[in-house]
Amino acid sequence: MNEPLSSPCLSAPSPLSRMRVVMVETSHPGNIGSAARAMKTMGLTNLVLVAPKLVNVTTHRDALALASGATDVLANAKVVATFDEAIVDVRLAIAFTARKRELSHPFKPLREAAEIAVAEAAFGDVALVFGNEAMCLSNEEVDRCQLVSAIPANDEYSSLNVSQAIQVAAYEMMMTADAFGIAADTLRPQASIGEIEGFLKHFEATAIANGFLNPDEPKRFMTRMRRLFMRARMEPEEVAILRGWLAALVKRH
Repeated sequence: MNEPLSSPCLSAPSPLSRMRVVMVETSHPGNIGSAARAMKTMGLTNLVLVAPKLVNVTTHRDALALASGATDVLANAKVVATFDEAIVDVRLAIAFTARKRELSHPFKPLREAAEIAVAEAAFGDVALVFGNEAMCLSNEEVDRCQLVSAIPANDEYSSLNVSQAIQVAAYEMMMTADAFGIAADTLRPQASIGEIEGFLKHFEATAIANGFLNPDEPKRFMTRMRRLFMRARMEPEEVAILRGWLAALVKRH
């Protein structure tokens, strides 16, 4: 029997695997290590360093220390001499900069930029471009990209460390790509309404027997108790524990 042809959708690479983070002229090796950690946490692994200040920065002790368990991202990082080398083969480059330019490419809010990036990654590589700690990206570097984006921040204090900016941008890419999910809690069995009503009758009888509740003037006591215990969404074992406690109270009196 002939085996069915595999669907191209099943073998398509993840959008995140086609995204690279480009760090231009980074000064501090610790920021490169922190960026590697931020990337790997969000599922990005392709790091390109353009003319970093230090030679062998990917093996610098500060980079390794701050990369934590993401030293593989550092080890596989590509170091190039010019910005053009970093983006020569990408389909889309997005410049991240908070500085307004007089003449620039279209600006897209981060989440909209993430949607564009994920869509473009279905067809080719995408670069997320970040400048150095002091000067950000130059006008010439921004001109070589197709889109400009920025991370929303407090107008009174909008300073983000470059590795923090990479973390936020990578998070938005990951969320847009729906790359990872957080498993919901396992549903535990809930007590039935009948079990809770049985407990409430037991509760009422005990309150009366102990002189706490006057059956001739109950007011809204049991209405409030019913609301309380219905909201609690108790499990059968919890109902059993409370009924055992009530039984013990009656015995003591």
